[in-house]
Amino acid sequence: MGMGIALSLSGCGILRNRTENKQLVHARQLSLRGADALQRARSQDAELLFSEAIKQSPMDERAHWGYATTLWNRGDQAKAIEHMREAIRLSGDNPQYLVQFGEMLLKVGNYADAEAAANAVLANNHKNPAAWALLGNVHQAKREWDDARNCYQRALLIQSDYPEVQLKLAEVYRTLGKPQRSLAVLDRMVDLHNTASHDAEALLYRGLALADLNRTQEAAETLAKASERLPAEDVQKQLQIVHAQHRIGELVAARITLGRVRSNNVEIPEVSRLQSMLDMSFAHLSDPVKPLLEPSSQDFSNPSLMASPLPNPDGWVRR
Repeated sequence: MGMGIALSLSGCGILRNRTENKQLVHARQLSLRGADALQRARSQDAELLFSEAIKQSPMDERAHWGYATTLWNRGDQAKAIEHMREAIRLSGDNPQYLVQFGEMLLKVGNYADAEAAANAVLANNHKNPAAWALLGNVHQAKREWDDARNCYQRALLIQSDYPEVQLKLAEVYRTLGKPQRSLAVLDRMVDLHNTASHDAEALLYRGLALADLNRTQEAAETLAKASERLPAEDVQKQLQIVHAQHRIGELVAARITLGRVRSNNVEIPEVSRLQSMLDMSFAHLSDPVKPLLEPSSQDFSNPSLMASPLPNPDGWVRR
């Protein structure tokens, strides 16, 4: 009788394992379909597929990764981080998941855990360019510019064609007061991909570097192109352009750029301040005796200088 019970229990265990395996196989099929939907930018379909995959088998790490990605894209950050953490656990610290997890943590301001995620990847593979990029992003967020530069350089030594990192490095060089080095990085991007010469963000950093070098005509043309190609919703970058255009005396262009963001962002104090600054500058052109508004607050053209003056060597001569 005892042997019969043992055989019965053994049979139940085998049946349960088969059921679980079948559910896991089904879950992985759903996850593959979800990944395909995600790649095709069908976010709602992807979320439903990944959610159903988790219901079929909570042991499918790809389902948790995909569900975390879709949740993050629609703004549910806390739940996305929870599922990404589970994907990492189930996958045995998949480096791709760890890097994406670190980027999520960085965006919610958890610098310590984001740095820990990058270091966890690098501890197993010191030549992972994405982990170096993540670590550079952490240092950049903490305004540790030299460390950020070193990390981005390490990433590019491993993977020379890395536009995201090249743009970050160009920004850091400019912040460090090395606009010529910033231009060199951007030129290298164009060498690798000719289309980079039309990229909105690359145009922004090129225009800012040219302005720093007092190459005002080139800067004016490049900044105008950057503003046209950047989304109006990218307010901070548009305001960087306004600051730079004002600084090199391109008042009309600065007013046009500000107009792209002003109507939907009147509640942002910097938008109102820039409007007042431009009004004062135009008034000064018609009445040179009238004093100019002293710039204050933030200098968006240089993220490392949040309260710097905006010099005007040209005397606001361009209209």
